[in-house]
Amino acid sequence: MALNLNELLQQAQRLSNETQIDTEMPRVDRTLSQVLQATQELHERVTQAGTNDLQAHILLGSRGVDLPKLTQKLETLSASQSFEPINPIGDTDVEGYLKNERENAIIAVIEETNKNIFKSVERNKMRCVLAEWGEEKEHLLNALVGPNQNDFPEVHRHMVSTVLPQTAMPRSRLNRMEALYAQQITVYNEVHNQGSQRTNLLIQFSQMAKEHDTIMDSQSREMWSVLTYMANVTPLSHSAEPAKLRQNGSPLVQKALSYLEQCYKRYMNTVIQKNRLIAQRGGIPNIYNTVCSYVTIAFQSPHSLVGLLDISDGRPLWPHVYYSLRSGDLGAAVQFLKEGGVCPDLMKVLQAKHKLKQKHDQSRQLNESERPTAKLEGQLKLEYCNKLRVCPDPFKKAVYAIVLACDPNEPHQEVVRTIDDFLWMQLSVLNTAERVDYDLERLSYGDLQSLILEKYGEHYFNARQKAPLYFQVLVLTGQFEAALEFLARTDANRPHAVHMAIALNEQYMLATPNDIQKPLLSTDPTDPPPMRRLNLARLIIMYTKCFEQTDTVEALQYYYLLRNFKSSDGRNLMMSCICDMLVENCDDNMLLLIFGSPDPSDPWRYVGGILSQFSNLDFDKYILAGMVGDELAHRTKFEAAIRLYFIGGQVDKALRLLCSLLTQVVHQPAEKGSVREQLTVMAERMNESLSRRIADVDEPVMRTYRMLTELLKFFDYYHSGQSGLAIEVLNRNRIMPNNCAEVDECVNKLKLAGTELIKVLPDVLLAAMDLIYGQYLEMRAGANITSRSITPSDEMLGEHKEEMLSHLRQRAKALTNMAATLPYRIPSDTNNRLVQLEILMH
Repeated sequence: MALNLNELLQQAQRLSNETQIDTEMPRVDRTLSQVLQATQELHERVTQAGTNDLQAHILLGSRGVDLPKLTQKLETLSASQSFEPINPIGDTDVEGYLKNERENAIIAVIEETNKNIFKSVERNKMRCVLAEWGEEKEHLLNALVGPNQNDFPEVHRHMVSTVLPQTAMPRSRLNRMEALYAQQITVYNEVHNQGSQRTNLLIQFSQMAKEHDTIMDSQSREMWSVLTYMANVTPLSHSAEPAKLRQNGSPLVQKALSYLEQCYKRYMNTVIQKNRLIAQRGGIPNIYNTVCSYVTIAFQSPHSLVGLLDISDGRPLWPHVYYSLRSGDLGAAVQFLKEGGVCPDLMKVLQAKHKLKQKHDQSRQLNESERPTAKLEGQLKLEYCNKLRVCPDPFKKAVYAIVLACDPNEPHQEVVRTIDDFLWMQLSVLNTAERVDYDLERLSYGDLQSLILEKYGEHYFNARQKAPLYFQVLVLTGQFEAALEFLARTDANRPHAVHMAIALNEQYMLATPNDIQKPLLSTDPTDPPPMRRLNLARLIIMYTKCFEQTDTVEALQYYYLLRNFKSSDGRNLMMSCICDMLVENCDDNMLLLIFGSPDPSDPWRYVGGILSQFSNLDFDKYILAGMVGDELAHRTKFEAAIRLYFIGGQVDKALRLLCSLLTQVVHQPAEKGSVREQLTVMAERMNESLSRRIADVDEPVMRTYRMLTELLKFFDYYHSGQSGLAIEVLNRNRIMPNNCAEVDECVNKLKLAGTELIKVLPDVLLAAMDLIYGQYLEMRAGANITSRSITPSDEMLGEHKEEMLSHLRQRAKALTNMAATLPYRIPSDTNNRLVQLEILMH
């Protein structure tokens, strides 16, 4: 046994020596159990690392990379230690400080170099991209082959002449719909000016909307329809307060109920027409048969009858009664109750209401003692409170609430499915009678208006997306002002709102504030809540301002509607609006359109003009012209103000303003297109008119004006070098003295003139002195020539010239004396110039 073991050991050593190779390989020094355990650990580690790590190990291992060692080396690296700036250490460690600064400098250089490299790479990249795109464009252009000249026929160019109108008119800013409205307003005003009976603008606009269905959409036509229907009540007087009278509510409630009932009848007929086979319509075409067909369609499925009471042969009773009431036919409701044989007390109340409705719907205006079924209604209300509030049939509960006009807070969700249903239900249970019920809560007309306008408001009805619906709800509850203000907020609906407000105001059904400065929609303390007042004047002005410069005739038709309003300063609002329009644009075409042209026989009278078409005004065109002239003068538009004063016949104001303007420019030379030239033309027209008819003007004003017009001629001659004519003007009007004896006379004459002439006097003195000095130089030059060869005739001529020179010196002396004698301060440079020229003449 020992031998065998020794042999076995020798064989193992021999095998070990045979398998030994040059490369160093690890020796296996583990037992089988240890090898198995190591294998299991390796398998678990590989499984946990995932397939990605295993593939990475295999890939890198095949390339001779030891991934675990590489991972350890990477973990030892720290980017913060390599690239972040090193914080400086204390000042005492000089060696450490220098080392730290050196490393910081190296890092800064590396970062700067890195940034420069990135910029350079980006720049080179863009340069290459642009270069490649340039080459590509060249290839594309070279690939395009030009057309052959023979492929196209020869086309000859012809010159087309364009003819432009001599007087280009501005383009109208009214669209087709607004132009139709303006046309109707013009026709209405013409009828009113002729003294004929006024037409109903609401009906007129509503018919226009129906006739022009290509311009008016269906929603606009529906809005006009509901407003016209609601406003078709007994006309109010001019002195009535629409807000207070409308709060009574009884006529408007009946109108709203009737409108909603008619709409529902049309809806039922539409449903029946779409389901003819199911409806099985027959018999007499009335509400009774219509309701039967509609209920057959609505309750054709068995599950729709769940919870309903009094069903006979598959026909529920109370839906028939409810839809009869919803259609406004109390007789059909009574007939259904008779056929059902239930609720005799309710049938009696309905019969009484039906009889009263046949007598022009007066049941809501009767007192408690005049109602034959008042006691019976009280008993039915107790029954409703005790039993029907928890009734499983929603239609029966709704019928009781409608007939008894009670329980307004009950939503009736199973029956009320649309806004129209909700509004009809609320209007049906209103308390418009004078009596008061103490057993049940009642809803008044004002409460319903507050509920719609304030509690629910625009957000509940999604008014921005459904503007016609919200407008219809407000109109049906009698809140015309709030409905029109809401409609006027959008550009598309503003024309409708403006003309609806105009039509209501002409029927005395629009509540307007007493002060036109108030906002578009306001409240008045004397009005019952929640009534509002619409500022119609502000609405019309806001609408008309957009086109008054391009469509002036149409704008004046709208302003005519404001003739009964007063502005904040007490003036007629129509006149104020036209005045503001003329202040903005006062050209010849506008003045001709408004005031007409001058009468050839009377220069102060204007004929024609659009204002002549309007009668029964408390002002005329001449008062308007004077008002516009005052406003233009206040805004320093003096030239236009003079023209308006002239049109208005206010010659005194025109002359005063013209004198003040002439004073500023009379001494200037005449230039084409200057203010002086324009004022000269005005002065010529004024002179022509004054020569044909004498106006009532103050004497000082007329004297100043005459003197300034003469000075216009004087300075024209002076600047054109016609000294003789200029001096003749001065002598003729005795403006300047010829000698010292005439100084006092000229001074007294100037004192009688206005201050405007005194402002021009320094320029007149200098011009006169300059003319005298020029004449003196001419005569002096002639005297020097004749003195070379003296003859007897020359001696006489010389003496005459000496006399003339002496006369000129005297005139110059008189001018300086006049400048010193005047009780006004003459500018010092003017005095110096006058004295200097006088000295030169001696």
